[in-house]
Amino acid sequence: MMVLKACMVAITLFLSFCQDDSEYEGKSKPKRQTYEDPDPYKNLIQWLKDGKAEISKVQIEVKSEGYRTLRATQFIRQGEWVLFIPRTHYLSLDEVKKSCLINRKMIQINYKPNNIQTYFVNHLLQENRRQYSFWKPYIDVLPKDVSGFPTYFDAEQDALLKGSPTLFTVINQRKVFKEEYENLKEAVKEFQKYGYTYNDFIKFRILTISRSFTVQIGDKEQQQLLVPLADFLNHDNNGFLQYGYSKDADGFFMQAVRNIQKGEELFYNYGQWSNKYFFMNYGFASLTNPMNQFDFDICLNKNDRLFNLKIQLTKGNMCWGNRLVNETDHDTFRQSLATVRFTQISKLDDFLQLEEDVEKFKQFWPGWHTTTKTIELEKATFKALKELLVIELGNFASTIEDDQRRLNDPKTPEFRKHIIMLTMREKQIIKKNIDVCDQMLQVIDKNSEELKNLMKYYQYKEITRFVNSQIIPMKIEQEGIA
Repeated sequence: MMVLKACMVAITLFLSFCQDDSEYEGKSKPKRQTYEDPDPYKNLIQWLKDGKAEISKVQIEVKSEGYRTLRATQFIRQGEWVLFIPRTHYLSLDEVKKSCLINRKMIQINYKPNNIQTYFVNHLLQENRRQYSFWKPYIDVLPKDVSGFPTYFDAEQDALLKGSPTLFTVINQRKVFKEEYENLKEAVKEFQKYGYTYNDFIKFRILTISRSFTVQIGDKEQQQLLVPLADFLNHDNNGFLQYGYSKDADGFFMQAVRNIQKGEELFYNYGQWSNKYFFMNYGFASLTNPMNQFDFDICLNKNDRLFNLKIQLTKGNMCWGNRLVNETDHDTFRQSLATVRFTQISKLDDFLQLEEDVEKFKQFWPGWHTTTKTIELEKATFKALKELLVIELGNFASTIEDDQRRLNDPKTPEFRKHIIMLTMREKQIIKKNIDVCDQMLQVIDKNSEELKNLMKYYQYKEITRFVNSQIIPMKIEQEGIA
């Protein structure tokens, strides 16, 4: 019986894949199960049940077009599967490459997309045109409005990102999407034949980005999957679900990592990513994201009298991308500080000492290899880092106080709140690091004993480790010489 059912599903899929152009226009109806309830969510559930998905432990809750979620219909013990979607009812890269006409043409002419998600986009575009597609119950519940994603922002909304490194990423993403669309139109005549618009393309590209799961299937490399119903689950830093592929059951599962109460909203952690990543890929940001960061560039000054020597050492590089997080006792702060330190070396003796220190490295990188030299250099370093961060902070379109006021305003649209949270956290990180620079500059001229006593106080916790390990030893050496 199970074999017969599996064969029937396979035949259904095959018929869906082999529809001719007339069916693209809805002129013929295949002989297969259709789902025509006015409620698309009921159609999705019935379609999944007919495909032998195990979904009885969850139910859909639609709070708004922009917020759908799943809740537990019963108590679920730690370790139990919360849901299971068989292979026949999720989309894998292998599947969409075989089942989509445009993808097959791309492979035939050896066209390489700029991202593998283009294969999923083409498949969704194809199935969206098919009135009686096997995947219709899934496609019908995909979000209709994706205007909250930055790709769709207009000039006014872009202006809200002024000063944030995310703006550059947004502009670049638009460029990449447009190039891919135009290249597909030119290279694959079938893509142009079916009249897919740019708006169609980027809508399904965004949906693919925001709904894909990366799963290890057998011995193969990790694969991206589009998994119906599982993509209703929202992110939480303390998410209590994990997912994977079961070889025995031949499908995708979600598993509880703790006990779940009946009626509880279900969450999983999308990953340890920055707000910029979440904003670009999922359209949201969070003030409580522990992985928040601020990206910025540190560059050599062409007027530096040691500029030519430094360029030789860096093999032509004069700018380096760096990032800061909310913790200053962190590798990102130390690397940023070391990069600024490299730009501030002004004495030939210090530079020659650095050259000698890094001879053993094949590639010199300022953030890893520029160690402390003198108190004078450290003072110049913290001063320069502060000046750089003050400029970065001044580039934003609003202040932290303005942001807080807008967040508290009930009239602020939801998507704007996410822009505010993104840029506000970046500014708070910058401000925190400026304060640390100020604190260092206030104490760096004190002698070793004074520094030892000061570092016992909690108010200096952000700089204690650096002062104890770097500044005080240099002070003691300096005082001994004196």
